Amino acid sequence: MNQTPRPTRSEQREQARAKARELREKRAQGEKRKRLLITIGSVVGGAAVVAGVIAGGFVVASTTNTNAENAKKVPANTTEFGGILLGKGLLPTTTEEAKKGNQIVIYQDYQCPICKYFEEPNATQIKSWVDSGEATIEFHPISFLDGQSLNEYSSRSTNAALCVANSQPGKFFDVNTALYNNQPEENTAGPNDTKLKETLVSAGVEMNSEITTCIDQKRYSKYIENRTAEAFSKPAVTGTEVPGGTPYVLVNGNLYDWEGKLENLANPARFAQFFETHKK
Repeated sequence: MNQTPRPTRSEQREQARAKARELREKRAQGEKRKRLLITIGSVVGGAAVVAGVIAGGFVVASTTNTNAENAKKVPANTTEFGGILLGKGLLPTTTEEAKKGNQIVIYQDYQCPICKYFEEPNATQIKSWVDSGEATIEFHPISFLDGQSLNEYSSRSTNAALCVANSQPGKFFDVNTALYNNQPEENTAGPNDTKLKETLVSAGVEMNSEITTCIDQKRYSKYIENRTAEAFSKPAVTGTEVPGGTPYVLVNGNLYDWEGKLENLANPARFAQFFETHKK
């Protein structure tokens, strides 16, 4: 009986590179469209600003002040490089404490469909390991896929997640799972801010004025921009190489190699074996 030969390691790497090129090209196309929309929006927005000036200057002053203030905002309960680090009981822990045990690190984008392939089947076992204290989890939510959304779901969902990390960090793990459960298809309009808030509530978040304002202002937009650039220019925390995309998953500094195959990425038994192999 004829059998399809297993791809060589070289062929597997080339397949992964081809997929990465495809994602980069899609991103470039999306960014081009986004720049065009920004240009058009600037013209329309300019007219609104002029109207605001005529009405007393409040629009200009309010927008400028909000943007300037948000540029300085750093969410609480994050690490130096923008990670949300959770330990026993799914509560925030420190880098020093995390180093004493098993560390799982994930670089991710909530608009990334491949990230969802990993997250959905693996969330339950990772949650169990972290909740029991067997491991810590350091999420690095970044945003580089707004071009694959009609309403910037990538950056808006990342901002919403950071709003939760800032004031209700004990809810972060469940919020992370819920955001993936509600991930929109690429090149469609994702949940608007009202729907995003409903997603957070479904994950146990108390939708108080702090969270609401944080989401409405897109408070951590500049922070997200900086952390994303950093993620793709510096070696991953606990690792030695610069992430080339998402998901980028490490266990105690060892990169989880899924060989460019989605069935490997979505196989919780395979990841559990990897975790056991690289446990301290």
